[in-house]
Amino acid sequence: MNITIITVGKLKEKYLKQGIEEYTKRLGTYANVTIVEVPDEKAPENMSEAEMLQVKEKEGERILSKTSTDTYVIALAITGKKWSSERLAKELDQLATYGKSKVAFVIGVL
Repeated sequence: MNITIITVGKLKEKYLKQGIEEYTKRLGTYANVTIVEVPDEKAPENMSEAEMLQVKEKEGERILSKTSTDTYVIALAITGKKWSSERLAKELDQLATYGKSKVAFVIGVL
């Protein structure tokens, strides 16, 4: 299975980078894992709703440019439903069974 993790913005904290490297290495036995960081859109602190929508659209376009039509996309959001490890494993197994070998997890601001 090919797993791509797409994030908005660049990770700067050394300890987080080290953790990601460790887990990517561990997952390497089971899947080809790629981390893709797309640049975040520069935006003023006090944005109007319309400006915020434009920022999200531009970031969304950058995210979509990193996927292909045969990629199954899973959006990760704070307000989303929580899955157990078992549930995630089952979902990934189902995707692989039905020919979806490319999966992208998208982490961004909603």
